[in-house]
Amino acid sequence: MYFKINEEQEAIRKMVRDFREKEIVPLAPAWDEEERFPEEIIGKLDNLGLTNLSVPEEYGGPGVDFVSAAIIMEELAYGCAGVTLAAGNNTIALYPVVVGGTEAQKEQYLTAACDEGKLAALALWESEAGTDLTRLAATAQQDGEVYVLNGSKTFVTNAPYADFFLVFAKTGGEKGKDLSVFLVEKETPGISIGAPVSKLGLRAALTADVVFENVRVPAENLIGKEGSGYSLAAQTFELARPLIAAMAVGVAQAAMEQAAKYAQERVQFGRPIADFQAIRVMLAGMAAGIEASRLLTYQAAWLRDEAAAVNSKGAIARFIATEATMKTTIDAIQIMGGYGYSREYPLEKYMRDAKMLQVIEGDTQAQQLFIAAELLK
Repeated sequence: MYFKINEEQEAIRKMVRDFREKEIVPLAPAWDEEERFPEEIIGKLDNLGLTNLSVPEEYGGPGVDFVSAAIIMEELAYGCAGVTLAAGNNTIALYPVVVGGTEAQKEQYLTAACDEGKLAALALWESEAGTDLTRLAATAQQDGEVYVLNGSKTFVTNAPYADFFLVFAKTGGEKGKDLSVFLVEKETPGISIGAPVSKLGLRAALTADVVFENVRVPAENLIGKEGSGYSLAAQTFELARPLIAAMAVGVAQAAMEQAAKYAQERVQFGRPIADFQAIRVMLAGMAAGIEASRLLTYQAAWLRDEAAAVNSKGAIARFIATEATMKTTIDAIQIMGGYGYSREYPLEKYMRDAKMLQVIEGDTQAQQLFIAAELLK
């Protein structure tokens, strides 16, 4: 086996790290406190080619390999996971177009995202369905040259700022072949967007409910064929899992470094608390969890680059990384005591973001069920 980060990937890491320290870290607390969408930063990241990571070069995307995409998400999340989700959302939301869209759809929507800075939003989840996509209630009925879309979607990331939505809706047909995906522009009559949901973490990435009432969508905006929605959703989840794992690694790395720095500076009983065995055991556990998570994440990303079967590898990376990050942030706060719990330090934000990373785009238990299903085939 040969596994090494190459020079180009290291250069990308350095570029992202430099940008993060200059542009994101100083402002992250304010974005989190105010639950403010980092529009200006997304524009700068777009100019650097650090958004729309799943889009091929021929449509204006950066054309980066998937390991590089994971590195970018990790390094950005070290600075702020909320900003990372807001900026990286197009990478996930556009993927149904990348893998299932017509040439005309790719030329129009992928190019608009990359060249004009247009934002996409994945309108998939519903309050009564959760991860059981067979229970989705939104419908799209064909009426001549259009589909009439009705239903509501919840937790739509970037919804208040999105220019178009990727909407999953039932189009009839037998169960398992009745879900389809549509490109729906925000200005289409009948769309209403709710107020942003106030969240525990990832607060710079605004999420909201979106309601579709008799929205008339051109038939040419159907992605792929009727009934291809389950396949497109599965492929999108497969893309998202290692990227969310990479975000978790970035958050955990930041939390561990904060705790280690504090432990070397905080003096108790005449010596730094880093000298105490209990503290060292906690730091060692953090380091081991992060290293395992990073390797699993990079492996899943590398398998995608090699066009190999990823299967449960992405879900395993996502499961291990988000669990390790949650534990790392809790232990880091424990090391810092009252200071870790206070808003004077960023650890309480890391912990809030870590909890959200266990939930978004299919929660921890959904990952475990997928892993078990793959194992038992």
